[in-house]
This record gives sequence, C-alpha cells and structure tokens, in this order.
Amino acid sequence: MSPLLPKNSYVMFHRYYLSKHFKAGDVVKVLHPKFGLIVKRIGCIDKYGFIWLRGENPSSVSTIDMGPVRASRIKGKVLFWVKPS
Repeated sequence: MSPLLPKNSYVMFHRYYLSKHFKAGDVVKVLHPKFGLIVKRIGCIDKYGFIWLRGENPSSVSTIDMGPVRASRIKGKVLFWVKPS
C-alpha cells in the first residue's frame, strides 16, 4: 500500500475497532478470501454493510477485482506506522 506505507514499514494495529467503528478512509488489515492478509484503505461502506477496499499504489489490485468484504473479515485498524529509515 505505497506510498502511504512503504515496503518494510512497521505497522501497529488494534482490534478494539472491530466493533463496527469503521468509516471511509480508515486503513485496515483484512483477511481477504482471495488475496490473503492485506492492508488497504476503506473506500466506502455500502447500504448493505459490505466494505469496499482500495489501494493507494497505482499497481494495486483494483477495487472491482477485490470486490466487497464483510466487516468480519477486518482483523484490525491501523493506529500508527513507522517508515523504514
């Protein structure tokens, strides 16, 4: 998820936010059924409660290819990160 999180960054997640405290723009760790464990930004939450993810890198998997995920797939919300030196 570059340029926000460069390769080899240290990322701190928190599970407290797993009780539906999500909003568009949050950066989350997701256990995606096709792509495994990924870090993406929440693009939007539709009226059915599905979460649409997006990447920030131009070569990232597209939102359409990832498809929507349920909130139960989110394993943590990013609290902060440290970029490599």
